[in-house]
Amino acid sequence: MIRDAVCDIIDLARKEKSVKGKVAVLQKFESVPLKGVLRLIYDDDIEFMVPDSKPPYKENNLIDLDTMLYREARRLRIFFKGGGYDNLNQMRRETLFIQLLEDLYPGDAKLLSENMISHTPIKGLTIKTIEAAFPGLFETPLPDLGFK
Repeated sequence: MIRDAVCDIIDLARKEKSVKGKVAVLQKFESVPLKGVLRLIYDDDIEFMVPDSKPPYKENNLIDLDTMLYREARRLRIFFKGGGYDNLNQMRRETLFIQLLEDLYPGDAKLLSENMISHTPIKGLTIKTIEAAFPGLFETPLPDLGFK
């Protein structure tokens, strides 16, 4: 069963055998948070302002968290340079990041903490595949991706 969680959509896409299949899955589930997270993972020009090591957070085991990242995606701008929070106290920024991870569906939290902040590509999903699914994604200014 596919949930609405961003990590589950990405997992479904990466498991497809063909690029065409991967593109079809990504396009089927197109959303601002999905495109935004993919951009933040694959765009090396984005500088994160939190350490790129795995943060110490407690995995959330509550139910019905699978769509939480859709509601919280705007908060991601706090964690990258140029997102409007560059002058935020570093300790506060790191605390907010841990709180965000603890609020999310565990798979989405893992995606952000292990792939996003270190720009680690997702196995089975290339930047070319993402560009094929969402042409112009990497040229779109970040605020236009819903990080307002």
